[in-house]
Amino acid sequence: MQVKEKIIQKPPHEDQIMKGIVYVCIAFFSFAIMHAFNKMLTGQHHVIEIAFYRSIISMLPCIVYIVATKKYDLLKTDMPIALMFRVIIGTLGLILTFSAVQHLPLSYATVLFFFSTLLIPILSVFILKEYIGMHRWIAVAIGMTGVILVAQPKGDVTLIGIVLALSAAVIHAIIQVLLRAMKGVNSFTITFYFFLGGMILTGIFMPFVMTMPSTHNMLILLCIGISGGIGQYFLTRGFQLAPASLLGPFNYTGLIWATGLDILIWNYIPGWPVFLGGAIIIASKFYIIHREKLSARK
Repeated sequence: MQVKEKIIQKPPHEDQIMKGIVYVCIAFFSFAIMHAFNKMLTGQHHVIEIAFYRSIISMLPCIVYIVATKKYDLLKTDMPIALMFRVIIGTLGLILTFSAVQHLPLSYATVLFFFSTLLIPILSVFILKEYIGMHRWIAVAIGMTGVILVAQPKGDVTLIGIVLALSAAVIHAIIQVLLRAMKGVNSFTITFYFFLGGMILTGIFMPFVMTMPSTHNMLILLCIGISGGIGQYFLTRGFQLAPASLLGPFNYTGLIWATGLDILIWNYIPGWPVFLGGAIIIASKFYIIHREKLSARK
């Protein structure tokens, strides 16, 4: 009797949880550094101008890599519409994020960006067709109270900064869910076209907002481009390797870096609403994860 061996093939896009976690942690640290450098340019350069330099500086290494390795196939994609949408909404999100950081203390802006992690499960229902039970809806509602607690205008926390930060958070959530839906597209391809599209879209406005940077500011812009490029690649790759709902909470590590940078650079100590509101949001998100695991077991 002939015995047939059963060949088990690895799924083409199998989740790699631990690697995804490490990647997004690197990404959020890089973004904290980028935000700090961006804040240093407040009042000196328009955020659209900063976004332009960020895109072009980040894109140059990508071009060098493609030319050096001759991997021109990386420029091809089977999802051009999704990629174009990611470029447009990503560029808008970048501008809103830079604006929010310039109008708020870094730690406050970071906590308000956490609003995106509460939106991810909601967006997953409509975009990824995932199911969310009553417990998770209640957790999202409780998390919203944390957002409201932080979003109280006073002193350095301005109303326009709060609106900009929450708007940016909505964009962040859409992007993270979209990246999950685009898990079959090479992360380098997504990153390259985001930089290229961002350069083109912001470049349209450069004649109206450009200010010749000093040598010191040019170095800061260079640091923004490098840290932003590193963060963008690892964020894109991380959300392709693991579920958005799982990786979302690691965005909270950004509060550690933001608080440290606020104290180290600007001698600013955040008020209690930042930590209490952040704790409520974080607790809500971890409960959502807990419920997702229970649902997965069932």
